[in-house]
Amino acid sequence: MVGIMVLLIFVFLGRYALRETPPEPTTAQTEPVRPEPLRRARPASHPAELPAETPVKQPEDLAATNAAALYRQAFALYDALSKDEKGVLGDWRTNVDALVEAELCDKIRPICDLMHRAISVTNCDWGIEPLMYDSKLPHLSPARGIARAAVWNAAHCRANETAAATDDVLSALRVGQQISKSALIGYLVDLAIQSIARSYVGTNLGSFRGAEGQRLSAAFSDPAYEEEPSLAMEQEARVHDRLVSKLASMPADELEKKMPELQQLFGLDPGLNADRATILGNLQQVVDSQRDLAVALASGSWDKYEAWMQRRNELEDSNPLVKAFLGAYDNFLNRVEREAVQREMTVTALAVARDGPSALPSHPDPSTGQPFIYAETADGFELQSGYQTNGVPLKMQFN
Repeated sequence: MVGIMVLLIFVFLGRYALRETPPEPTTAQTEPVRPEPLRRARPASHPAELPAETPVKQPEDLAATNAAALYRQAFALYDALSKDEKGVLGDWRTNVDALVEAELCDKIRPICDLMHRAISVTNCDWGIEPLMYDSKLPHLSPARGIARAAVWNAAHCRANETAAATDDVLSALRVGQQISKSALIGYLVDLAIQSIARSYVGTNLGSFRGAEGQRLSAAFSDPAYEEEPSLAMEQEARVHDRLVSKLASMPADELEKKMPELQQLFGLDPGLNADRATILGNLQQVVDSQRDLAVALASGSWDKYEAWMQRRNELEDSNPLVKAFLGAYDNFLNRVEREAVQREMTVTALAVARDGPSALPSHPDPSTGQPFIYAETADGFELQSGYQTNGVPLKMQFN
């Protein structure tokens, strides 16, 4: 009886373990125009290049060799802020009176300093591998918090210090890249951080015409952004692969007792007669499909994405787990495409701010291979892409 009670406690804790809530998913359906591959082609074997999952023993001076140690120090400082202060930092456009601003700048400067130091540390081990289906990811929410703080610092505390403001934006982008390695949910948080940084740069484009603009352009052009989606999807496959192994090793009577919970967890019809072999077989098909998608993402070919989606739709007719696990991937793929276009639009805008519209041909729209459509506005200019959402072309304004 004691053993059974202990087992039930662990099942309960694992089931309800806290996980980071991803950014709100977009509900818009996209109709992209993509005559050319969106990204440069990469070898199909790319997902296999994920870091080894065997934990590495850390030396005593973690801050010098592991950026995660620096980020956790920044998390602690951020956590010490009041709820109202965090609310102000949540949007870089939020203004406060001069005294409050000065006090808040003093409080978040140590956070930004730690983030600047972390940029030079190449290793970032969060200590969460191997990721499981119910793994806690406590670093995602505070990482998003300090990224917001860094961009707010750039906007309010570094308004007259372009180089320092650029450092803040770069440090926010870097922490996003470091958490993108935490499977699909980490990648989605990284996209949210990129959006924050992009909005600040786009609104203050006139401040970044020289060397700082070139630094930002290099950051938004980082090839690592092209690799993140496939790495995230491969990690998703690994997570579910471990779930298959866990269920396969479970004694038959124990698995039978857990079946109602698994049916609810996987979104299956309670009346569905799903035995052990069926559950494991269906889950393995999900894992294989996720790995196929990782390879398609690594290739950068929209044709391969569409081929994967066709296979997924066919699989959905015979596998009830496909919809539960893979049903939202259409929006995920569209978001990957849209974010890539928006990054390139930001890079193009920085070039236009420096060299004028003559820079447009050197920075083609990834969705069409043609220059972005340029139009002057009252306080800047606008770029329009061939990428469409519900028939409406994607546009970005820059001031």
